[in-house]
Formats: sequence, structure tokens, C-alpha cells
Amino acid sequence: MAGKRNVRITPAQEEYLGLLRSALWGTPATLPQDIDGVLTIAHMQRTRLMIISALLNAGWKGCSPQMQDLIFKTASTHVQIDRCIAKVVSALREGGVEPVLLKGQGLARNYLQPLLRECGDIDLYVGQEQYELACKIINGMATEKEIAEAESLVLHYHIFLGKMLIEIHPISARCFNKKANALYQALATKGLSNNLTPLVFEGVTVNTPSDSFNAFYIFFHMQRHFLRGGIGMRQMCDWIRFLHTHASTIDPAFFESTLDALELRTLWNLFASIAVDYLGLPTEEMPLYQPGMKKEAEQVLEYIFKEGNFGYYRNDPGDRPAGYLSGKLYSINNEMERYRMLFRLFPSEKCYIWGKIIRFYGVGIEQFFKDIFHK
Repeated sequence: MAGKRNVRITPAQEEYLGLLRSALWGTPATLPQDIDGVLTIAHMQRTRLMIISALLNAGWKGCSPQMQDLIFKTASTHVQIDRCIAKVVSALREGGVEPVLLKGQGLARNYLQPLLRECGDIDLYVGQEQYELACKIINGMATEKEIAEAESLVLHYHIFLGKMLIEIHPISARCFNKKANALYQALATKGLSNNLTPLVFEGVTVNTPSDSFNAFYIFFHMQRHFLRGGIGMRQMCDWIRFLHTHASTIDPAFFESTLDALELRTLWNLFASIAVDYLGLPTEEMPLYQPGMKKEAEQVLEYIFKEGNFGYYRNDPGDRPAGYLSGKLYSINNEMERYRMLFRLFPSEKCYIWGKIIRFYGVGIEQFFKDIFHK
């Protein structure tokens, strides 16, 4: 896969990875030559505070008042999210719904410095049977304006309570392939109802998925975003720190049949290589780790760097030529290169990928004729 193109990690990205390893494991850090470049990467990857912390530990004196304010605001947001989780879970429980906290704040405490993990929203799985009741309870906590602006999406009910985004999930995720989806839903139903791991938020006990399922689910959620548009290094860090913190309670045998059934073994191997070979997770803590995948994993890593958190920078012009036709050809080549990679990594999602290709060309052709007629 990597042999088809000149894949490489830039010097600034190498320096970023060194600082990220320092923040993940508490190892000594050295000041990079390209601090501005490293901070730009950290911003794209939603790992700014971790990198700033590593820079400070390396003797950096350039922390601006804006950065210090960001550190304070993020720590304050963690406290607010914890309180909101406790309040929402208590309300749901009193109404007869027992939620399971997914991802996010449940993973922050696995870090050496939890308050340096950039915050996200609050995801609560309630199952299909309790979904409508859960949404009704949440609406009872919201203002009329918040209810009016809420959205019922395929995978969740999306509502803000004040500044906190709450997502109520009837299912935890899905595959586009029907056979793979049926397998995943059966697996998730078990992993989100048996051997749950309790965490305490502001005095309220909140359930999170069983450890083995959670280790798989964090990866599963991450690879779904990679398929649809892109992921950030923060998601990789969440996975790595969870695997490390829960190494003694994760069953390695759980993953083999699961990954084979969902045709995700190749992608797991590549993400595992990034975790071990680039981010320093001990080999023995990565289930099914296979050595010798580093160069192949580098292409996936390159896309993570290029696309940024959730693919936000995917359409950034970058090195696109200035000419109209040459620019179009550049974009087509970049997109098709990514689709070729996706076909290899997601064999069970070929129909979905073909659909994305058709939509890509359809939008491109429509825009081409609009540009011609406008001229």
C-alpha cells in the first residue's frame, strides 16, 4: 500500500510525535526546532494542551496568555461536564432509564493529566427500547428553545442543555454492510449490558461499557470516522491510554474472532502499529500486534495528519495548483487515492465507498458546468 507513493512523516510531525509520546507516558521531552509547526499540528489533532504541557516540561518559555487561558477554560469545562453527566444520568435513572456513558469523559481519566484532554460532547447509550423515554426525560430538562433546536439523527438524539451537547443513542454505532451490522449490533448489545464498568462523577455512579468491549468500541468508533471522513490524534490517544490503563482486565481472545467477522483485521493491524511503533504503547498491551507493519501504517498516519480531527481539514487547498483544470485534476487524484486505500481497508463496505465515489463525481460534474456557465 505504502509503496505506491512517497509516503513520509515530515520533520515537524516527527517532533510532534515525540512530544505526544512525552505527554502520553510522562517521559522526558526535548524542544523541537519548529515549535510553530508542532503547535499547528496539535491544533489540527485536538491535542494542544498535551503538547503545550510537553513543551513546558522541555523548558519552553513561550506559553502565551491565550494558551494559559485555554488551559484554565479546558479544566473548567471538565468540571462542568462531570456535573452535567451526574445530573443527566440521575434524571434518566429516576425516570426508569439506565444509560451507559460512551467515549469522551469516561476516557479522560485514563490520561496522566486528565484535564489536558480536550473536551467533547456527552454520549449516552440507552438502547432502542428506552430511547423515546430517554429523549422525553432529556426534553424535560431543556428549555423550549433548546428543544426546538434539537435534532433526531440516525444514530442519536442531539440536544444542547445550556452549553453542554448531549447525544442520546438507541444504538452505539452501525456498519453500512447489513451482515456486518447485524454482527456488530449483537456484539454491542452484550458489551453494553454485561460486566459494565462503573465510574463516579460528582458522587453519581455511571456505567461505562465492559472493558474488552470498550477497547474494541473505541477502535470501532474511530475507524467509522476514518471511513466517513477522518480522525484526529486525540482519538488515537483515547484508545492507547484505555488499552494501557485496562491491560489487566482486557481479554485479548475477544478481538480475534470479532475483527475477522467484521473484516477489520487489516485496519486493526495498521492502527495497532501506529499505537506501538509511533506512539509508544508497550507491545504486550496491544492485542494481536504484528511487527513489521510500520511502513504500511505510515500511510494511514499521513492521512490523519493531513485531514485533522474528524477530517475537518480534508478539503484544505494545501498544494492544489492555481489553474482551474489542474486544480480539479489534483482534487480528483487525491480523492481517488483515498478511495483506493478505503477499498483495501474496508472490504465489507465496498457499496458505501462506491456510493461516495458516485456522489463525489456527481457534485464535481455539477459544479464544473456551473462554473462554465457562470463564466
